[in-house]
Amino acid sequence: MALPLSEYDLRRLIVKSCRALVEKDLVAAADGNISARLPSGNLLVTPSRVSKGDIVEDAVLYCSPDGRRIRGTGQVSSEIMLHVAAYAVRKDVRAIVHAHPPLASAFTFAGAEAFLSEPILPEVVARLGGIPAVPYVTPGTQALADAAAPYFAKHDAVLLNQHGAVTLGSDPWSAYLLMEKVEHTAVVLKAARDLAGGERGVLRLTPEQIADLLKSYRFGRG
Repeated sequence: MALPLSEYDLRRLIVKSCRALVEKDLVAAADGNISARLPSGNLLVTPSRVSKGDIVEDAVLYCSPDGRRIRGTGQVSSEIMLHVAAYAVRKDVRAIVHAHPPLASAFTFAGAEAFLSEPILPEVVARLGGIPAVPYVTPGTQALADAAAPYFAKHDAVLLNQHGAVTLGSDPWSAYLLMEKVEHTAVVLKAARDLAGGERGVLRLTPEQIADLLKSYRFGRG
């Protein structure tokens, strides 16, 4: 198991991930948030109401495990409850990204979010097992955090109906890369659906293909 990253390294990766979110159009304005869990259990969290493209290392807040600010001058986002809920059910997770990937989010607004969990893309089936969606709950509430927690317990990438997506990782950059994968999945599946004339025409992996795929990944060939 890799040694935990230092606070300095985590702050750098948070800033790197914030800038990548902006560059890839996965957030707009001051949307989104990123956190990382330190070995002590305390959290590093991006401040609210700041464009992710403007975040610098010193601006990242130092918070308690339950999301209360300990150091820093910014405001803690109400979305911190999502992060706290995820860390509570996943002791292996060290970083979380919440963003608003446009096309993946659009699937939820169109009521088509279930399509992203269909066994279509081999890499998504093997790595994520699908991308489930949490039914709509008011953003920024404890109720949303409570509703999402069971999904976080079983999945590293989760859609929030009409409110973006959340990805979990071993560090901020790995969580960011999963967010890229969520949006890329949406792009590919929309193209496949359009070309096939609807969801029914899109090819799914068979149970036998899925079993062979998972066996390949289990033995390191994926």
